[in-house]
Amino acid sequence: MRKIFIKSLLLSATLAASMATVSSCSNDDSTSITDPRRFAASDVKSYANLFEVFWHTMDQRYNYFSEQKQIDGYNWDNIYKEYHPKFEALQTWGRETDDEGQINADYLQAKEYFTEIIDPIIDRHFNVLIYFPITNKNIITSEYFYGGMTNTDVARNYPFAQKYAYMQNNLATNSVKRQNFLLAGEVKTNPDIYYMSFSDFTLSSKMQITLFDKYLNPDAGNSLLLTEAKIDANPSLNYIADPAVREQVKAFTMNVLNEWNTFFSSAEVENFNKEIQGFKNTEVLSDAFVQNAQAALAKIPTLPNYSQLATYNSVINLDFYAYYYIDWFIGQMSQHVTYGYNLPSFQQAAASVINNQAFYKQFLNPLAKGEIKKVILDLRSNGGGAVLDARFFSDRFVTKETVFAYQRTKEGNGRFNYTPWIEAKTNPHKFGIPANIPIAILTDRGSASMSEITTLMLKSQGNQVVSIGDYSAGATAGLGTTDDFNGGTAMLWLVVGLLFICR
Repeated sequence: MRKIFIKSLLLSATLAASMATVSSCSNDDSTSITDPRRFAASDVKSYANLFEVFWHTMDQRYNYFSEQKQIDGYNWDNIYKEYHPKFEALQTWGRETDDEGQINADYLQAKEYFTEIIDPIIDRHFNVLIYFPITNKNIITSEYFYGGMTNTDVARNYPFAQKYAYMQNNLATNSVKRQNFLLAGEVKTNPDIYYMSFSDFTLSSKMQITLFDKYLNPDAGNSLLLTEAKIDANPSLNYIADPAVREQVKAFTMNVLNEWNTFFSSAEVENFNKEIQGFKNTEVLSDAFVQNAQAALAKIPTLPNYSQLATYNSVINLDFYAYYYIDWFIGQMSQHVTYGYNLPSFQQAAASVINNQAFYKQFLNPLAKGEIKKVILDLRSNGGGAVLDARFFSDRFVTKETVFAYQRTKEGNGRFNYTPWIEAKTNPHKFGIPANIPIAILTDRGSASMSEITTLMLKSQGNQVVSIGDYSAGATAGLGTTDDFNGGTAMLWLVVGLLFICR
């Protein structure tokens, strides 16, 4: 693992331009904090312009220049002095008047220059996508550049798919399995050990059950709800001359409305809502909660399909105006169900309870009860993901508040405009382990970002946590743009010209 424990803002931009007026490199303090440089697509007219965009954007926003210089003497001013003349010497730019053979030769040469500049960059959160012109017929190609891109060493990585194929039969039958994402369970040969691996840190979005206090329970005065009064006031319904036909059409639609309203107030929904607070207080997922979620979802397909005209075949042709009324009713029912009662949020919540029950019942709940005694956390080839997972997942293995790293952020366009270093601390989870347990964390060259942060967090808890494996990938920097420290000025997002993506 790299010794540079930084979680600061990094260059994060989508640019398609350069500053044609810039002809020499800037001093560290020459760019005002309140005057961020913006680039327009029309500014890119040559490879020299392209390089200027790249160099100045990096100069303003990249955050590892201090560490880069300490490691290998990488000097950003010298990069400008050496490579600006080289890019300036490339005279083509995909123009109709440019020779196609020379366009291709210049593209290959520019690609080589960018490789030489970017390959030594140590931060593995950084990459840049550059689009190059390759003919005089407005055709472009793209290339990714990143630190270490010329390294020909065979990567010692163990991808999740291979781990899954190997480990799934070595775990207990009640293990938690999601083939393309997660595998967790007791090791058959040693049930005291709980093995867990997942492809990336998206646990909070894929496995977390997040609930409102109540569902399908709008306020009585909600204007989005369909009522009998609104139906009675509908002009198309009242244009039906025959009172008997009018009543027949109304009665049919009222039956559709009432069946849905009956479901919203059903015992299944009521019981689902009653379980929510208990779950929030304990995170214990009861069988009753799951059963109510299943029963409620099973009822929905049995309700009238209010959005299909075929549902109304028995009444829609009874009168010329019946069709217009039904068309209005369908729109009102859609609003009533989708937005008035917010059915989609209930369906999502109920599905989350059902789909994630194994993760809670077989991992999170036993972990909080102290029933899991030893853990192997296999983060090999896990490239990281959401920082929110630190709160949802990593904190569960924390028993004490302690400093695990230091962090700083960019605070201006100057190359070395940083905040002071501040402490990054662990924070025990409300439903985490009750006492320290032995934990082995497995890493390899593909372990990055949240894999590293999690390893640091857990290692800070004591010697009961050991890190085993190869050096990890680096990449502990956060992501951001100049807008994070320039008063929120809107970034100009461009989708034409030459597109840079740096993250």
